[in-house]
Amino acid sequence: MSAEIDLLKFEQLSGRLTWLPAVAAAFLQQLPKWRLDFATALATHNLVDQLELLHKIKGSCYAVAAYNTIKVISQAEEAHALGLPLAPLELLHQLERVEAELRTIVVNAPPQ
Repeated sequence: MSAEIDLLKFEQLSGRLTWLPAVAAAFLQQLPKWRLDFATALATHNLVDQLELLHKIKGSCYAVAAYNTIKVISQAEEAHALGLPLAPLELLHQLERVEAELRTIVVNAPPQ
């Protein structure tokens, strides 16, 4: 089922896959705002805010094993370090995919 969230890696690192819905729910409390803030930073060409938000998002992605997103953000950071553009549409689409998948995980979690 999972395209954006590495379920096996989450289980290996956390010890219990059953914890993912709770971790995902906490992540989802922040991600929509971060995604909107990132879009605003892009629209206003505020590179400092863009990079700070990417750093926050990337760190949180480790908690939910969103390694595809970590890779995309790392590539954006590397591009920035080389003076290249961040490819914002790819970043925003990636964040939307992660958000959608995490919402599915939370909604389909068995009651505890």
